[in-house]
Amino acid sequence: MALTLHLGAHKTASTHLQVSLRLARRELRAGGVFYADPGVLRHDGLPLVRALTHGGRAARVASERLAEARACYPELLLSDENILGGTHRSCLFSRRGMIYPGVRARLRRCLALAGGGPAVLCLSVRDPAQFNVSAFALQLALGNEIEIDAYLQGRDPAALSWSGLAQRLASVPGVARLLVWRYEDYPALRPRLLARILPPGLAALVPEPPPSNESLTQPGYEWFLRRAMADSEADLRVLANRARLRFRRADGHAALRLLPEADYRRSAVAYAEDLRQLRALPGVEFLEP
Repeated sequence: MALTLHLGAHKTASTHLQVSLRLARRELRAGGVFYADPGVLRHDGLPLVRALTHGGRAARVASERLAEARACYPELLLSDENILGGTHRSCLFSRRGMIYPGVRARLRRCLALAGGGPAVLCLSVRDPAQFNVSAFALQLALGNEIEIDAYLQGRDPAALSWSGLAQRLASVPGVARLLVWRYEDYPALRPRLLARILPPGLAALVPEPPPSNESLTQPGYEWFLRRAMADSEADLRVLANRARLRFRRADGHAALRLLPEADYRRSAVAYAEDLRQLRALPGVEFLEP
């Protein structure tokens, strides 16, 4: 039995990959792959994500459902960014700037609920400044944030160690290897990525859907901010959705860019060095175009 966990991270085109695989779920199951994504793993039928936090009945149900899947399918492919943790300001980073600080415990529980390893972990990484801005935009869309300085809580948005995260993931018993790629390379890598995580012949059956979860643009955020500041009683989720629909990237509006240009430059340099360290880690297969 093969176990593959697509962990995300958040805001790295995970939803696009999940939708792609969901559209081919029937073909995947016919080919021996039990595929489950957030639409399954966050609900009562197979509450894996809830089980990682709360245990109890959710853990029993998740364990039972995954045991049934293992008995019927030679391959399990589970995909959910929240296996890593969440993007709320209180949990995405530790006080010392460690991303997904609780991930080792969550991954250990996840592997136990799935029946144990060996497991292949799939992880997408992204430029730190861009990642922080996009994670902030997600929390803004959920009605939890308004301004990025409050979200960052004094953290340096250019400082993020993906190589450190990979080392923590690889140290969990039952992890066989990590398959890692850059978010920035995802469009070019998508066919190869599918071929690496699926049995032979199945990748060609996975369709390519349109873009998923488009974020706020810069004009959209500015429109949102003016209205949020003018009306303290406004429903922030409704405002954010209106801003997203009114100022779309597809209509030529500029991408969200909330940090000083110096931060973006520092982030690019730090990202390049972090990727160099990541490529050199034992047990890491780094996909590149």
